[in-house]
Amino acid sequence: MNRKGVLSGLYPMTKLTVVFFVCLSAFIAGDFRFGYFVVFPCLLILALLEGQFVPYAKKLVSAIVIMFLFIFLIKACLVPSETVLWRWGILKIYEQGLADALSLTSIILVAGGTILLFFETTDIEDFMISLQKVGISHIGSYVFLSTLQMIPDFIKKSKTIMQAQRARGIETEGNLLVRLKAFLPTLTPLIISSIADIEDKVITMEARAFSVEVKKTHLKEINMASRDKIVIGLAILGFVLFLIWRFIL
Repeated sequence: MNRKGVLSGLYPMTKLTVVFFVCLSAFIAGDFRFGYFVVFPCLLILALLEGQFVPYAKKLVSAIVIMFLFIFLIKACLVPSETVLWRWGILKIYEQGLADALSLTSIILVAGGTILLFFETTDIEDFMISLQKVGISHIGSYVFLSTLQMIPDFIKKSKTIMQAQRARGIETEGNLLVRLKAFLPTLTPLIISSIADIEDKVITMEARAFSVEVKKTHLKEINMASRDKIVIGLAILGFVLFLIWRFIL
């Protein structure tokens, strides 16, 4: 991953603070235009400047598009009002339902987009170290780290097993039924290999005295720089100005 961007160079807790204020602002705003036309374009611009636009866009679409569309249709069709904007058979989209759907999905888009951009521009190891520096135990930070790595590890192992199956002449490509028949036999070796990896990790950590309650040291040291303090200050100032605009002006 490219580490030369502005976001990538910031301290992880600095970025997490900004994520918190952005998500809270989207929740307080109560207007879908803030999420769709202010925050979301800014996220795309930041991803482009970081050189992560294509992988970020792919992950964003694959992560939230199904949930996004499902919630949008449910809210738009099941929240009744006097005005019907669109009708097709038994399906109706109501004016109030559409407004509620836009508002809710804008919050989901902002929260999902900012959190995804955070992890796209943050080294997990740096994030783990920063969590320990704010008082979270090394066990808790490791559990969080291993949870984040679980799905990518499963996907990588699944691809390796599927390639091995293909090398043995098993048909793995075709329609949905063919892919399902090829995927089911991979579950057993996938689960067994995952259990074996967990056992190896436990032995390795115990050999390094991971569970001993003493002050831990790190080969890599990261610290908050002056620019991080400036960014946090600007985030707090921006949030205060947003509250003034939202509730006073």
